Amino acid sequence: MGLAQKQPVTACLFCAAFFGALGSSFIYGYNLSVVNAPALYIKAFYNRTWMERYGEPLGAETATLLWSVTVSIFSIGGLLGAVSVTMILKILGRKGTLLLNNIFALIAVLLLSLGESAKSFEMLIIGRFIIGVDSGIALCALPMYLGEITPRHIRGSIGQFNAILICFGVFTGQVLGLPELLGQVSDVGE
Repeated sequence: MGLAQKQPVTACLFCAAFFGALGSSFIYGYNLSVVNAPALYIKAFYNRTWMERYGEPLGAETATLLWSVTVSIFSIGGLLGAVSVTMILKILGRKGTLLLNNIFALIAVLLLSLGESAKSFEMLIIGRFIIGVDSGIALCALPMYLGEITPRHIRGSIGQFNAILICFGVFTGQVLGLPELLGQVSDVGE
C-alpha cells in the first residue's frame, strides 16, 4: 500500500478508541488501585457495621478475611468476565459487548457507592466482584474492538490506548486516595 493510500487518523477514530479505552481500561486501572488508600476507612466501616449487627467488635481474623475477600474478589470477577467474553462476543459483537459491559459498571458503581449508607459491607464485596467481571470483559473485548476499527498501518499506535488508559486509571486511583488531596474522613465529619 502506498503512502498516498494510507488513511489518516480521523477525529471519529480517535474518539472511538479513546472513549472505548476510557470506559474500559481506565475503569480497570482505577479499580485495581483505588482500594489501597482507603483500607483503614473501609476496615473501620466493616467494624462499625459488624458492631451494629452483632453487638460485638469484629474479630481480627474475620476482619482480615473480609478485607482479603474485598480485595481479591475483583480478580475472581475478572476471571469470570474473561472466560465468558467469547460467548458474549459471538452474540453481540465487539461494540455490542463493550456497550453491554457498561451495565456491569453501572451496577457496580451503585453497589459500591450505596454500600456504606445501606450499612452493608456485602454490597462493597459484590460491587468489587461485578466491576471485576466488567474489567475482565473489557480487557478482552477492547483490544479486539480497537483492532477492528483501526486501519492496519496505525493499529499498533491506537492499540496502545488500552495500556495508556490502564496506567492513567491506576494513577488516578492512587492520586485520589491521597489524604492531602481530598482530605480525611475526620475532615468531612464522620
